[in-house]
Amino acid sequence: MTQMRDGLSSIEAQARLARDGPNEIAPIRPQPLRDLLRKFWAPIPWLLEGTILLAIATHRSQDAVAVAFLLFFNVFLAFVQERRAQHALDLLRARIVVHAKVLRDGIWGTLASRELVAGDIVRLIVGDVVPADIDLDAGELQVDRSALTGESIPEDVAAGACVYAGSTVTRGDATGHVIATAERTKFGKTAGLMRDIHTMGSVQRLVMGIVRSLAIAGAIVVLGVAAFAFSQHVARSEIVVFALVVLLAAIPVALPAAFTLATALGALELSRSGVLVTHLTAMEDAASMDVLCCDKTGTLTLDAIRVDRTTPYPPYSEGELLQFASATCDIAGQDPIDLAILTAARATPAEDLHVERLLPFDPRTKSAQAFVRLADGSEATIAKGAPSALGLAFPTVDALAASGDRVIGVTIARNAQSVAVGAIGLADPPRPDAAELVAAIARRGVEVRMITGDAPETALHVAAQIGIPSLSVDASVFPDQKLQIVQREQAKGRIVGMTGDGINDAPSLRAANVGIAVSNATDVAKAAASIILTRPGLDGVLAAIDTSRRIYQRMLTYVVAKIVKYFEIVFVTSIGFFAFRHFVLSPTLMVALLILNDFATLSIATDRVAPSRGFDAWHVGRLVAAAAVLAVFTASSIVGFLLFQSRSAALDLAQIRGLTFFAMVGVGQIALLALRERDAVFREPPSRFLAGAVAFAILAAATMAFFGALMPPLPVVVIGEGVAFVLLVGIVLLTIKLPIYRAFGIGRDRKTSTPP
Repeated sequence: MTQMRDGLSSIEAQARLARDGPNEIAPIRPQPLRDLLRKFWAPIPWLLEGTILLAIATHRSQDAVAVAFLLFFNVFLAFVQERRAQHALDLLRARIVVHAKVLRDGIWGTLASRELVAGDIVRLIVGDVVPADIDLDAGELQVDRSALTGESIPEDVAAGACVYAGSTVTRGDATGHVIATAERTKFGKTAGLMRDIHTMGSVQRLVMGIVRSLAIAGAIVVLGVAAFAFSQHVARSEIVVFALVVLLAAIPVALPAAFTLATALGALELSRSGVLVTHLTAMEDAASMDVLCCDKTGTLTLDAIRVDRTTPYPPYSEGELLQFASATCDIAGQDPIDLAILTAARATPAEDLHVERLLPFDPRTKSAQAFVRLADGSEATIAKGAPSALGLAFPTVDALAASGDRVIGVTIARNAQSVAVGAIGLADPPRPDAAELVAAIARRGVEVRMITGDAPETALHVAAQIGIPSLSVDASVFPDQKLQIVQREQAKGRIVGMTGDGINDAPSLRAANVGIAVSNATDVAKAAASIILTRPGLDGVLAAIDTSRRIYQRMLTYVVAKIVKYFEIVFVTSIGFFAFRHFVLSPTLMVALLILNDFATLSIATDRVAPSRGFDAWHVGRLVAAAAVLAVFTASSIVGFLLFQSRSAALDLAQIRGLTFFAMVGVGQIALLALRERDAVFREPPSRFLAGAVAFAILAAATMAFFGALMPPLPVVVIGEGVAFVLLVGIVLLTIKLPIYRAFGIGRDRKTSTPP
């Protein structure tokens, strides 16, 4: 009986925790060999494997070996980067803590669910994720087991029954004792809180679509050049060489690793700002977010609720008003409003009353009820909630709300007659930094909307204090209407962010492009969200916007550079064929070119870039057109340089191919530096890793050319002139890129995300 009344003692709980271990599901043991082998079974490896088979079928064993090396190199690279990203996300997951309301040493408090042990007394209310297998001792619940069974129909559970870990409480409240934890529960919940992080995001699918388009364009070029080559009686082996080169150029071998690494590093960067990313694809949508729907309480306000003013209605006194209101409060639920009213009631003496049954706050009705026995022995029903939901007139509501108070009405019903007891004004002032953060988010092109269940007067008062226009305020909003607001904005073609904290916010958090659970969110809200804030306020949202836009800038550099290099290879090999009557790049050198390019491409994930001032969106047509124009310049420059050197230095075909490799490596690397910004040349200097990777790639190509690796050695003078040529191309790219970017509407100052 003592245990049921007071719960476990701290000493006994620690002993059981040491014996049984923490209440968490052990992570799945990694299987590195299986994961590595799976890297060979995917669309990009299939293309490389097909290229190897084509090379073998045409008796080009050296090219087959070179492509096989490229395949293994990129599989290993992707495997290593994915493992690093997985480790980073595992660290972030460890920081996402689910809490439980537990009775220990006779005191109700909040503990991390991993600290629960068998025998603990736990309180479950609306919005909780059941943290362990629990036998109910008192109360009734309605639980949703869809995360466990796939069935969406809620189930009613009463005292004497068991609720299982991973269920979510959708109605009621109950107290029970833990009967099983961790692996001993019937279901595990930890894995259910996270989605599969290996799924490809929308931006990755978009870029893969770009590559497919480039492959189709390359196939057309191959067919056209091949037809001309046949008419000129060019050997089939030469045509196969050209086809292999174009095919290899179209394969985005570094794409998955680049995206995974960039988003994982961004998630780690955000974690230092108190922002936990549970779904990496949210990083992509956050860059394009143009409207942020915010709850008021706890996000824009301090969530330090206190009773500010009370207006009892005769014949009731202030003490009776607070006493009746406190009868509907549940201290075990740790609700801020209930705690504020209980604190005020303790300071105001009143006659005792006995609570026989309590129905805690229901977000659907916006009210809580208590069935009580008064001091005179009569029975009554007390209700507390939003005045508009209680069905009676509260004449002082408007005056309280106009001053910015959140208003709670209290009624009492006796003998089937209900009367208003009075109204309570709760003060929750705006956060000191709210106005500044709202303005900072607005400067980034994101509209901030306030969505709250409070009365319009209260909502507009707070909105005016922090700079949100009245047209961007939705007040007196019920839970289902939040989802409708999100869907309405999405129907306009907008990318919607949504902040929330309760179970009633879960549908809108799930539906939003970027669902954000605030610092005091329930476990259900955290499970539905893709970003979790661990600190109060909106500074985490601001950090998420800036970080995601930096990731966008890095990936935009990759996409533009990839398209430029692709067109460059196609143009150089095609124009070079007409100029030299031979193809100027062999598959083996093409493989070496891709390896050096991939090394530098991955370093883009570490680049220092400034976030764009407006929200970002991917415009495929504009990117391809701008990249094609840039590639015409670089390809023409390379072919012109080859023609000049073939005559002045009297180079043979093999040396021309080697010089082509060296020139394309150099131009490709210098282009990474030149194209990495969409406005000022050095608004942000490149990261040391990127600058080092670019220098290494150029130095490696120069060393290969000097010593004759995979090619005949080139004269030192030619190599020196090649370096000067590369630097000159970089300077010209810096000069022409801004007019080209602006001409195709992809400059940093763009403010719309309307598709082309």
